[in-house]
Amino acid sequence: MPPLCTVSGRDVLFAHWPVDPSALRPQVPEPLAIDTFDGSAWVSALALENAGVAPGSLGSLSVAVPTPQLNFRTYVSHDGDEGVYFHSLDTGDRAVAELGRRAFGLAFHAARSRIRRTGDTLRFSSRRTRAEGPDAVFRARYRPAGSTGGVEPGSVAAFCVERDRYFVPPGEGGAALPGAGATGDDALVVGRITREPWQVSAVDATVRANTLFEATGLPSPAADPVLCYSPGFEMGVEPVELQGVG
Repeated sequence: MPPLCTVSGRDVLFAHWPVDPSALRPQVPEPLAIDTFDGSAWVSALALENAGVAPGSLGSLSVAVPTPQLNFRTYVSHDGDEGVYFHSLDTGDRAVAELGRRAFGLAFHAARSRIRRTGDTLRFSSRRTRAEGPDAVFRARYRPAGSTGGVEPGSVAAFCVERDRYFVPPGEGGAALPGAGATGDDALVVGRITREPWQVSAVDATVRANTLFEATGLPSPAADPVLCYSPGFEMGVEPVELQGVG
């Protein structure tokens, strides 16, 4: 099946934190099971620049202005299929946020975001103002450090990074989505992406502000994040599927 669209991004900072599965459970709806690595659940922030969105497989034909994006996600499975659950996706482009909600059922939000580059050093900032509760704020400084290659098999990076499926539980999909006569209100939305394996490197990074945990209803992290960097990616996004869960 040809992709619905092709998304490209660059200068990706991955920050992975271990979390007690029991603390994460209230924030991950059924019927999703929480995956663990070394006895911990994991949540990740991905700070990146969304370099463009193109129809179909035309990755070179961008129809979006490059804009910062911040994804906050955890790692789950359903019926033996591994994937991710997005707590939030914050973008500086309102059109991208609307497309993400309507076409894929994802928890996209418009935010004030910025990337500044000085040589090989990047400074990323994002702030989503919430009507209730704390703002969702993330700021980091980072630069690649070392050679780029595939993720190490059996590592926490491999557990978190190399997934090609996402889930949106019933009730979160919202509007009618492509599928067989159902909506995200009464079915599990399953999305697939296609891409080459991630190329990553070590990174010199400092997370200077992070209220994503508090904004999501999670306890503050008790450990420093596991960090890595990728120069970029291009992925095909397939039309979503709807699965009954009754």
